[in-house]
Amino acid sequence: MGNDDQMTKPRPFWVRTVQGEPLHVSDKILVPVARIVTFGKGQGTVGSPAESGWGVGFARITPLAVLESTAEGQRRIAVQDMTASALRGMLAAAVAVTLLNTVLCRLVRRRAS
Repeated sequence: MGNDDQMTKPRPFWVRTVQGEPLHVSDKILVPVARIVTFGKGQGTVGSPAESGWGVGFARITPLAVLESTAEGQRRIAVQDMTASALRGMLAAAVAVTLLNTVLCRLVRRRAS
């Protein structure tokens, strides 16, 4: 019998929070913490007349924090993703401009008719 990981069907989607390798910097130990999101799906057919296959996959790693250990103790330093914040702001602006444009176009059409 194999272990439980080999016996269960693999999941196509999972989210995990992981810690990286500790880094020793002067008198501190720094450990990165990240969230990993993955999605994977695939299919295949074996046989000379029926050769086929397809697959899709996605992986995203997001830094969350750094754990700092010193002689005084341990603290968690959050990592701010400024790029993601800027992209969310741009998306919100694009949606707002699209909605405003749609409303203005409808108002112009009503006045024209």
